[in-house]
Amino acid sequence: MRLGMGFAVSLGLIAALGVAGCSDEPGRSEAKDRADAEAVAQVIAQQTPPPVELALQPINYQDISRNSAMEGAGCSFTPGGEEDPFAILGDSMGFVKFEGSIQRLAADAGSKEGPFGTRVKYDGRDYSLRVSIDEAAKEDGEGDNNWVAPATLSMLDGYDREVANSEGRVACGG
Repeated sequence: MRLGMGFAVSLGLIAALGVAGCSDEPGRSEAKDRADAEAVAQVIAQQTPPPVELALQPINYQDISRNSAMEGAGCSFTPGGEEDPFAILGDSMGFVKFEGSIQRLAADAGSKEGPFGTRVKYDGRDYSLRVSIDEAAKEDGEGDNNWVAPATLSMLDGYDREVANSEGRVACGG
């Protein structure tokens, strides 16, 4: 009988300690969850490379003549003081040039539609392009159904960080 009594006392102590341990657990769990989240954030921050500024280049006549997809209705963005466009925007594709190479970007069909079937957002493998056009300030351009307006062009990296930004004008026409 002594064995049964000792067993019952031991079982009672274990149960009491278990209940006491459970009462502290939520506080420890919340603190541990916060610490874990902070640790994960630090690891992610350490693995994220710093943004690299992107130097857009003018798209010249030779570039356009080699790629017929750049022709047709749409808009071209030219930064202030430049003659050649730095971006060409169409209904399904956009084009920019950097590091000496033309980069094709897909129009984001979910983004707002711009003039002549263009979009305000274009996505590429490594970068995305955003264009903001001040259509309220548009002026007639050269030819019928053509106009120009102030605009801002931004390029974002894969982490949605701005790596290029330029103020200029768009020329749109069909």
